[in-house]
Parts: sequence; C-alpha cells; structure tokens
Amino acid sequence: MNVAAALRVPVLIEGVRLRLRRSTPADAEAVFAVATDPEVMRHMEWPMPRALAETRSYLEGCAARWQAGTEHHWMIELKPQGPAIGCIACRIKGHAADVGYFLARDHWGRGLATEAAQLLVGWLQRQPGIVRVWATTDAGNAGSAAVLRKAGLQPEGILRKATVRPQIGPAPRDTALYAWVAPDPRSPA
Repeated sequence: MNVAAALRVPVLIEGVRLRLRRSTPADAEAVFAVATDPEVMRHMEWPMPRALAETRSYLEGCAARWQAGTEHHWMIELKPQGPAIGCIACRIKGHAADVGYFLARDHWGRGLATEAAQLLVGWLQRQPGIVRVWATTDAGNAGSAAVLRKAGLQPEGILRKATVRPQIGPAPRDTALYAWVAPDPRSPA
C-alpha cells in the first residue's frame, strides 16, 4: 500500500502559538534569511545557500515534491499573523516518515521548535499506515535532541561517522537517531 498517496496532507496545521503553512517559492526571502545564519546551519547536512535564487529554486523543488507526494514542506509561522521563523518537512516512504526542521536563532529557547515538531509528529502519528516517525541530528546537538524527545521520539542509537555537516567541516560526524514507533496492535495491552 502506498501510504503517502493515500494521505490528505494538510496545507495548514494550527498550534497554540504557531501555524505550519505549506511553503511556496514566494517564501524564499524568509527561508534565505534563516538559512544564512551560521549558527542555525551549523548542524545541517547541506551547505548554506549562497544566493536567494538558490533558495527559490529549492522551494520550487519543494512544491514539485509536494505534488509528487515525496516531501511535504511547511513554513513555521508565529500566530496570529506573525512572520515565518523557520521550516519543517517530512518525507513519507511506505510505512515510515522522517522529519527535519530549522528555526531562526532569535526564537530558540522558547519551545517553538518543540511545538512545531509536536504538531507535525502528532499529525503523522494519527495517519493510518504510518508506524514509524524518525529524525536524526548531529550527536553533539543537545538542543535538537531535546526537541525530538519532547516531540515523542525516543533515542535509538548513534550512527557512527554517518553524516558530513559542511558548516563544521569535511569529516563525517556521529549522528543520533530518534524515532516513534506505533504500538503493535497484536501485543497485549
């Protein structure tokens, strides 16, 4: 069964302080502003964008991947009518979905990344056919690890020397794996 094809992915997910809104290429300036902060990008798996056109092209790709059902990308916005302060996305493959996000540094330490992750992970957990939601972070990124735990993902292990973080350097770094797994309906309660 193609779970991703059967889902009705919401273009808007509302929270208490945030909303997740489907991104568009028109969000390029907001994404570029966040993605060119070296501290925000420090632990990311991809290099910082060098030009606004690069970010616009990425968001055009996000729109195409949304239509194809392979990736769903939202802007994280403050309510009621606040600005976009980051992005969050998921990729659904079969029974599993992986999640990734980033948030503008001015908004760190206020629980906003946690709320965004809880909104997306919660929606994924309620979808029939999704039995695994997972995410990774650099093993040295304690803040992101805390967000993933608060979103309901449990640590599963360390992937040794698994990921290059270009803003840190060219050597592969250890990556922490976190996941939520649906309870087996056949297991006794």
